[in-house]
Amino acid sequence: MAEPQNPDSGCRVERRPADRVLHSYDVAGRTKVAVVVARDQRDRPGWGPETNASCDPAGLPARYAAAWGWEVWTDGHGRRLPVSRISGSAGSAHCGRQSAHFLRLDGREYVRDPEGVLGRDGLLRAPYRGNARMPAAAHDTGYHYRGRRLWFTDDRNTAYVRSSHGVEGWPRAKEDAGCD
Repeated sequence: MAEPQNPDSGCRVERRPADRVLHSYDVAGRTKVAVVVARDQRDRPGWGPETNASCDPAGLPARYAAAWGWEVWTDGHGRRLPVSRISGSAGSAHCGRQSAHFLRLDGREYVRDPEGVLGRDGLLRAPYRGNARMPAAAHDTGYHYRGRRLWFTDDRNTAYVRSSHGVEGWPRAKEDAGCD
């Protein structure tokens, strides 16, 4: 039950019945991670984890999200958005997609693919455009991450990512384009 992305220090003992201990990790007075360790479970003598739960990584301090490669986007008011709603990540080297970058929003996946590694495999609905023109009908979502701002047109087939370097058109993937 190791959850390496969860904090491994800074927890407090919240409850301690005879054969269990509830540990919690709090942020701003609110529990964000809870772990129950129990003694002498079936086929597991001694103390060990029994169950755990945690909030979305966006609810943890930024250093934890960054340590595990999660991009925590913020809204127009600077509030951190749940990674279950919007998140980004670099492509994996073990399947040759390290030059790509993925953006997941509301169950859809968009891809920055400057070397065409996913386009060659037919996984994209359209080609990536590194020097795109922002469509007049595009609207700013207010979402941003490290100098990138996210825009869409109504069809949501392309994510327009604006930065100080210009605008890129990240096409929507036909299916989950991550590695198996």
